[in-house]
Amino acid sequence: MTNIYQTKEQVLEKATTILQKSLRGVVSKEVVETIEKQIGGYGVKRKGFLGDLIEKYFFEINPGNISEPDFTIAGVELKTTPLKGNSKNKFVSKERLVFSMINYDTVVSETWELSSFLKKNKTLLLMFYLWVENRSILDYEFKFVHLLKLLEDISSEDVYQIKKDWEYIVTKIKRGEAHLLSEGDTYYLGACTKAANSRVVRDQPMNRTPAKPRAFSFKQQYINYLIKTKLLGEKSDTDSIFKRQRRLETIEDVVKEKFSSYINKTDKYILTNLNSELGKKAKSYKRLIVNQILGVKSNNIEELEKANITLKVITLEPTGTLKESISFPAFDYKDLTNQIWYDADDETMADFHLQLETKKFLFVVFQKQINSEDIILKKTMFWNFPMKDINEVERVWQETINCINDGRYEDLPKMSESFVAHVRPHGKDSTDTIETPQGTKEMKRCFWLNAKYIQQAIENDRD
Repeated sequence: MTNIYQTKEQVLEKATTILQKSLRGVVSKEVVETIEKQIGGYGVKRKGFLGDLIEKYFFEINPGNISEPDFTIAGVELKTTPLKGNSKNKFVSKERLVFSMINYDTVVSETWELSSFLKKNKTLLLMFYLWVENRSILDYEFKFVHLLKLLEDISSEDVYQIKKDWEYIVTKIKRGEAHLLSEGDTYYLGACTKAANSRVVRDQPMNRTPAKPRAFSFKQQYINYLIKTKLLGEKSDTDSIFKRQRRLETIEDVVKEKFSSYINKTDKYILTNLNSELGKKAKSYKRLIVNQILGVKSNNIEELEKANITLKVITLEPTGTLKESISFPAFDYKDLTNQIWYDADDETMADFHLQLETKKFLFVVFQKQINSEDIILKKTMFWNFPMKDINEVERVWQETINCINDGRYEDLPKMSESFVAHVRPHGKDSTDTIETPQGTKEMKRCFWLNAKYIQQAIENDRD
């Protein structure tokens, strides 16, 4: 018999009864046997399987992929999402929080206020469980439940940014660029890939080029922020750039406004206007200038962390040439060879693929001057990796794995072999090594985006 939940409070009250318990602990033995047969049939990688089981056997409602919220009368959408413990014995999100699929054909006719996204997700019941490797989904313990009213329980700045993220995604689809969507395009609300396998594509209304199926999602870093502030009740230990704002603005708006009066000015001029006594010999001199412009005291900036944005200070030569490539975290040789570029079964990606798909950069670009110690602040720009070049990066990534498997470490992809990316050392020195699949030791290495590739991105930015 299907239960009818009339109010949000009834839904939340029922949800709290599973706290510190698993699904196995709140359903009958007969149901457990039924579920175990289903697990045997579906496997443990099926995304959303636990959510379906919670709906059907715990809440006793009919699971269904409909446009209305799961608890239709109460107006509540259910989301079960995994946590994992980190090194500080605190909980963090294991992954992004995925919402409904993006219907490319219909979303182009929607507005934010009347969107199918808001209709379904305005009130969310978030049920967080502790993920443990190799444990049955029947035994995942639920740690937190939280009723989140999307337009009321988070800051007005965050709501505004989410709205702008949604509008950016829809505008890109309207331009016939659904095939070029990337999670890195936006800040808190992303468009993540979601398909039964890597060959699945969908038509888009404004272009004959097929596009990957995608769903709206909250980025993993934003979920971590909600866990910290809403569930654990902790105050943010980061600085905010949204101090005393006169009006609602996006992250990009605020950054551009703060830097606007200093573009094409020397470091000396900037520091004078900021009444700063910062000297050129200071460690991380240029980054300290940037922090003073932003009005923050540390490199931990709340809005950038929530949106997975890396602030990168870039210095051009007087000729406009960029010499420094951009590095990513050092990889583990053995772990890398076990990764899959895109695993459709559990919708996961290789580490480098995920970083390129989800990460955004804030480039603050200085330029050296001829016959002068002064540097000039040339521009700021938000940048994320363009999906048109992702196939080339996959080629470099696959060649890297081939070289590692063959023990050909001297043949790892070089900068001259790709216009986008290469591999080279990324350790403290030649003694900073890590074990290989062959049992030998090799210098730590990582993937790099080529300096010339980044330079071209800077030159092509016309904003």
